[in-house]
Amino acid sequence: MNSRSRESAKLLTYGLTNFDLVEIAKANEPVDNLDVWLGKEKSISVYSKNDIYKTIQKAKKNLLKVSLKYDGPIEAPIKKDQVIAKLRVVYDQNLVGEYDLLASKDIKKVNFFTRLMKSLNYLIWGDV
Repeated sequence: MNSRSRESAKLLTYGLTNFDLVEIAKANEPVDNLDVWLGKEKSISVYSKNDIYKTIQKAKKNLLKVSLKYDGPIEAPIKKDQVIAKLRVVYDQNLVGEYDLLASKDIKKVNFFTRLMKSLNYLIWGDV
């Protein structure tokens, strides 16, 4: 085996033993449920259009943080496939990815009377 092949094998072995591929989200599968304000449903699930993976060092897996960024509760009406949140991936305090999260279905706005009652309920009790 020549030196170039040996070095390639060393690099490959190093990568396979020290790094891991971490699945963050699967395409078209629910990531989380978000609260909906003044909608015919109280919550909506969000999903990513694509698979999200990150390759990280095995020894530093605990430094990987995933969070959702959105202004909530999400106000109805909501259209299917509308971008309503972002999935943020932080590794070792560095942002390594931000991905759109889409609404899984349409949610219509409630009628005027129901909106009025929900708004009063929120003002009095603070309940969404």
